[in-house]
Amino acid sequence: MRALHDTGYRIPHDVAVVGFDDIDEATYSIPSLTSVSPDKAQIAETAVALLLDRVNGSDEADHDTVTDFSLVVRESTAGPRR
Repeated sequence: MRALHDTGYRIPHDVAVVGFDDIDEATYSIPSLTSVSPDKAQIAETAVALLLDRVNGSDEADHDTVTDFSLVVRESTAGPRR
């Protein structure tokens, strides 16, 4: 966002910005950062289950896993102002 600002772009007027992981700092940036918030508990549970499968002799090498997420809309995408 700093690079966009430094080159004269206005967020969200000229460009919308979205982050991933919804870290706490996203709420404190100016403008606050819209972010994809993954279900970290579900990711951890899935990782442990896959690890246990591997430890217990599962022979499956490839796994495509989809977990839940939410979009936390903030000011960087012209979301609600507080």
